[in-house]
Amino acid sequence: MTLKFLLISVISSLLLISCGSSLHFEQTCVTCIKSQRFSCQDGNCPVTFMIGEQCLVTIVETGENIFLNPILEKEQLAPKSGIKVAIAKVSGKFYLTANDFKQLWILYPKVPDKAKFCSIDLPEKEIKIFEPVFTLNNVDPMNYKLRLTASNYSEKVWELKDDDTWVLINQAKVGE
Repeated sequence: MTLKFLLISVISSLLLISCGSSLHFEQTCVTCIKSQRFSCQDGNCPVTFMIGEQCLVTIVETGENIFLNPILEKEQLAPKSGIKVAIAKVSGKFYLTANDFKQLWILYPKVPDKAKFCSIDLPEKEIKIFEPVFTLNNVDPMNYKLRLTASNYSEKVWELKDDDTWVLINQAKVGE
């Protein structure tokens, strides 16, 4: 058990080190809840809005604001209002993707109003995601797993494993 914890800690540290970029993240509730999926069903996903040149998304449930310009730049997308975003918080990390993204972005909140971020490929690498939806499997409430589907994933559901690889789950439809 101790070896497993040590291995997970080392891998997490290496991932954090590999995440050299940071963005502005107005945090209000960092330690309140370890894991939750934020609303994104029936077309009711969080959407981006603009403040000046900055593209933001607000997590309505907690009041946190994520400034997306650095991520949009890496996705080669112009900042604009109305981008549908899927967000989930698992074990203190935020997972984010949106329409036309090619990556899943992992945010590591740190000091007040900052978060380190890095990305991994989405499971369907050859297509940009459309209308993504996150769910959390809660078979083990101490170890939630992030699940992702999208309207252009042909009802496939993918689960993110601890090593940041995807495994196909064939048992749900979009929004379940």
